[in-house]
Amino acid sequence: MTLATQPARESSKRIVPLTQRSSVQTLQKGVTCQILDREDYPEWDELIDKSPHGTIFHYSWWLQTTAADFRIHAVRNGKGALVAGLPIPFQKRRLLRLCHSPLLTPYLGPVFDLSAADSICDKLHLMRSHGELLAHSVKSFDSLRFFAGACAPDLQGFLWAGFKVQLAFTFRFPSTSSLEQITAGMSRTHVQKLKKAMRSNLTVDRDEGLDDLIALNLKTFEKQGARPPYSPAFLRKLWNAAYSQERAHLYVARTSEGKPVAALLTVHDNRTAYQIVSGMDHELHDIPGAYLVLWTALQDTLRAGRNFDFEGSSLRGVESFYRRWGANAMPVWRISKSGSWRGTVFQLMIEHRDAASLK
Repeated sequence: MTLATQPARESSKRIVPLTQRSSVQTLQKGVTCQILDREDYPEWDELIDKSPHGTIFHYSWWLQTTAADFRIHAVRNGKGALVAGLPIPFQKRRLLRLCHSPLLTPYLGPVFDLSAADSICDKLHLMRSHGELLAHSVKSFDSLRFFAGACAPDLQGFLWAGFKVQLAFTFRFPSTSSLEQITAGMSRTHVQKLKKAMRSNLTVDRDEGLDDLIALNLKTFEKQGARPPYSPAFLRKLWNAAYSQERAHLYVARTSEGKPVAALLTVHDNRTAYQIVSGMDHELHDIPGAYLVLWTALQDTLRAGRNFDFEGSSLRGVESFYRRWGANAMPVWRISKSGSWRGTVFQLMIEHRDAASLK
C-alpha cells in the first residue's frame, strides 16, 4: 500500500518525515500515524488506562523516569482520536542506536483501544492493520528489543513488518485467586518455609525502608558474583516517581531487633501488580523472610482486585522459586528486529550471552 502524508487532525503542526518528532503517515480513511508531542502525553496516558494491553510501564511518567530518551508512535482514527500506540525508548551506545527496554521495565509493546470494535474480526483487523503501521513507522535504529507482557495484543502486524516474535513465560496469579487456592497450589517446601517465616517473629514494614531494599538487593547480586545493573540513585528516582503516583509498594521484613532480612518492591497499574526489585540477607538464610514479604504483597494485591505478576525469569534457580508458588505460566513475547549489520551482530551477542546464562 502506498502511503501519503496528511494531517492527523485539525492542527497547525507542520508535517515532516516520520524520523522527526511530529511526523505523520496515513493508512486509509483518515487513519494516521504520528510521533506524539509532549503535550499529547496526557491523552496517551488515557489510552493506557483504556486499553486492555496497557501496563504501568507504558505510562509517559514511567518512560520519563526510566528511559534515556523515548518517542511514542501513535495511530489516530479519522476523527482524530488516539486508538493505538507504541512507545520506543532509545539510547546511543558507541556506534549503536538501541531501542531496548529501559532498566526495570520488563514489558512494553503496542497498545490498542478495542472499545469501538464490535466483533473478533474487527478487533483483529484493527490490531493487525494498525500494528503493521506502527511497526513500519519505527526507523533509524540498529537493534530493537523488548518484551510484550501477558496482556499483549495480537502481533501479526509486526510479523508482517519483518519483526521477530519469540515466546517466553512469566508466572501470574489472577485477581480472582483466593489465599486458600494459592496455598493449595504451592509446593510443600514453600508452604513449610512460609509457615516458618510466620513463626519467626518477623514484622513487615510497608512503604518505608528504601535504603534497606537497596542494601539487600546489592547483597543478593554480590552472592551471585555480580553488581546490580542500576544505581541506588536510579532506584530512589523510580520509587519516588511511582510512589508519588500511588503506583508502588515497598515491603521490608525485619527481625524482632529491627534487622532487615528481606525486601520487595512492587509496582502496579489498575489491573496488575508486578514485583520488580527484591533482596535478602543470605547470612540470615535460616530466616525465610523473602517468603513473608512476597506473601504480604500477594495479600495486598488480591485485596485490591489485581493480578500478581512475578515478572518471570528463564534462569533455572529463579524460575523454580517462582514456579513453586503455584502461579499460572503465562506467555509473554520478545519482539526484536535488527536495523543494520551492526545491530545483527549485537543481537547475536545478546542471544549468545542469554543462552550461556541458562546453562
